[in-house]
Amino acid sequence: MSYQPGRMGVAEGIGLTFVVMLPRVFLTSPAVTISSVHNLAWTAPLINWVVTLAVFWLLAKSTVHMGSDLYDVSRRLLGRPGAWVLALSYAALFILDAASLLRQFAENTLLTALPAAEFRLIIFWYILFAAVLVYFGIEGIARAAYLVMPFIVGGVAAVVLLLAPFYDVYRLFPWQGAGLWTAARRGLELAGLNFGVLLLLVLAPSFQKPSTIMTAAFFGGGVSALLRTLVILFFLLAFGVGVGMEKMLPFFEMSRLVYLSRYVQRIEALFIVIWVITGLLAIAINIFAALYLVARPLGLPSLRPLVPVIAMIVVNLAVIPSDIGAVVAADTRLVVLLSAGVYGGPLLLSAMAYRKGRRKKPWSA
Repeated sequence: MSYQPGRMGVAEGIGLTFVVMLPRVFLTSPAVTISSVHNLAWTAPLINWVVTLAVFWLLAKSTVHMGSDLYDVSRRLLGRPGAWVLALSYAALFILDAASLLRQFAENTLLTALPAAEFRLIIFWYILFAAVLVYFGIEGIARAAYLVMPFIVGGVAAVVLLLAPFYDVYRLFPWQGAGLWTAARRGLELAGLNFGVLLLLVLAPSFQKPSTIMTAAFFGGGVSALLRTLVILFFLLAFGVGVGMEKMLPFFEMSRLVYLSRYVQRIEALFIVIWVITGLLAIAINIFAALYLVARPLGLPSLRPLVPVIAMIVVNLAVIPSDIGAVVAADTRLVVLLSAGVYGGPLLLSAMAYRKGRRKKPWSA
């Protein structure tokens, strides 16, 4: 299996970025944001996306200029030991993200669709399908992500429109929520929700040309951030802050509130299928990124032998938290850790690239 196909275009890049950044909008992340920022929570996705895009652009300039992936760029700028540390650190973050998503989607499947099912059996089926997707390669995952993207966008838009009778604009007041500074700080802390956008630089040689990377980041990440903003905004319009902080799955509660007629009810079952597919794709993308970052320093020609090993590690990490409360608390801390990954590595490499570029200039310059 070649893990550097070099044939992916803008469509595949947009699909990858969109799917890997979106899954937490179907989980408890919006409720956690509302509990800390209150009425101004809908601004957090916009703030952290603008900051993430700026950091991504800084690193993309260095990566594209050197014509290679994140590992090769870090090897040139930090040396081989520094590149190993950076690659394995990011691989660990992708593994932790995959484990957190696996546990949360398994828990939510029990909660919403299969309350009588065995938890370990659900975990097994999730990781099995994710591993099979990884075996197909990143191109297959990217094309599947791009194909389901219209259904996800259309589904979220449909729920938002169908809930129009329940909206009350006064639920957004006081508009400053817990304070402008709190909203800005929380928005910066939640940059880890956009951690998946770094996948484009990790897999840079897999794309047709350098401009593909920035285009995919701008549109794929932008649509994902917009959907997260809309879900939180309209959830507040429908439920308010007080009720919103009590709902563990905001988007699921929004879809449950939709009522078409006495003959068409319980449409949330359709959206369970959508977010399960999204979760599977996101878990597979995270596993592939981790495999890539492990295989590159080792110079391995294929990722296939490592797939079962990484899958077992992800499963074992996923079952560590004792209950759903511990899962939510662990995921909240993980998002902060991912935020450090969003800021730390790119800013370090960008500073080293700038310093190296200045050293190459003649004194007359």
